[in-house]
Amino acid sequence: MKTSIFAFLIAFAFSCSAQNWPDWVTQPQKSDEYITAVGIGESRLAAKQAALADIITQLSVDVSTQQLQKLTKQDNQSSNYFEQATTLTSLPFTLTGLEELNALEENNLFALKVGVKKSILIKNLKSDLSKLSRISTPKNNTEQRFIWALKNSGELNVATKKLAILEHLSGPKLFIQSTLNNLLNEQAKALSAISCDVIGANNISAIKSALNNALPHSGDTRLWVRPQIRWQYAKSNNKYSAKAILTLALTRSSTPFKVLLQQELVAQESAATQENAKQKAINNLVQQLKAPASDWLFDI
Repeated sequence: MKTSIFAFLIAFAFSCSAQNWPDWVTQPQKSDEYITAVGIGESRLAAKQAALADIITQLSVDVSTQQLQKLTKQDNQSSNYFEQATTLTSLPFTLTGLEELNALEENNLFALKVGVKKSILIKNLKSDLSKLSRISTPKNNTEQRFIWALKNSGELNVATKKLAILEHLSGPKLFIQSTLNNLLNEQAKALSAISCDVIGANNISAIKSALNNALPHSGDTRLWVRPQIRWQYAKSNNKYSAKAILTLALTRSSTPFKVLLQQELVAQESAATQENAKQKAINNLVQQLKAPASDWLFDI
C-alpha cells in the first residue's frame, strides 16, 4: 500500500512466573472468525492499546515488526521478558466492532485479548469500495480533468489501501480492482497532461518547493499556481504566536488568465520568538502540502 507513513512504538516489559499466564496469553491461537491479538501492560488501557496496535499491524500489509522474547530461569523461578517495536501505517478507516474476548490480571499486570470480526471488516470494506463505481471522469476538457484528478486523489489513495486490506482478508476482488485501475489510469493521464508552474513565491521557498513536489510538470498544457501568504502576530505570556494564511490560486497561463481554483490554508504556531513561531507555521503548511491535493486544495 502507498501511504503517508507514521511511526508507532510500543515497548513494555514484565517479569513474573511464566506458569502464571494461561495458554491464551502465551500461545494465542488464530481464529477463523476474528482478527485477534493479546496485549499486556501495567494497566487495562495499556494492554488494550498494545492489543489494538497488534490488530492494526495484522491489517497493514506493508508493516515491519520486530519482536524479542527471552525466557530466563534463576533459583527455580522463571521470568519472561517481552519487547515489541512496530512500524506501521494508520488504517484507512476507523476500526469499529472491537470486542474484548478474554482478560486477566496477574502481579499488577493486565493481559487482554481483543478481536474484531473478519466478516464485519469485509462487509464494511466492500461497501466503501462500491462507491468507486459512482465516480465519473470528465471526458474532454483538459483543465477540468486535471481538477477532477486532484480532487479525487485522496479518495483513490484511500481506496487503494482499503482494497489491499480486503484482498488480504478474503482474496482477489477482480471487479473492484478493475474499477479502481480504470480510475487510476484516468487520473494518471489527467495529471500527465498538465504542467504546473509555481510563480511569485521566491520569498517562501519552502512552500514553493512543497508545491513543486505535489504538482505535475510534464504536460503540454501549462497552468500557474500562485501562492501568497499573509501573517498575523500576537504575544501573550512571553509567547509569540504566528498565524499564516496561505492563498493558492490555480490559473491559466495565457490571457484572460482565468482563475480555475482558489483555496486558503491556515497554520498557527507559537514559540519563544516571533521568528521561530513563523518558521513553525511555515513547516506546518509544508506538512499539509505533503498530503494528497484533495486534502488542501478543496473544501471538505
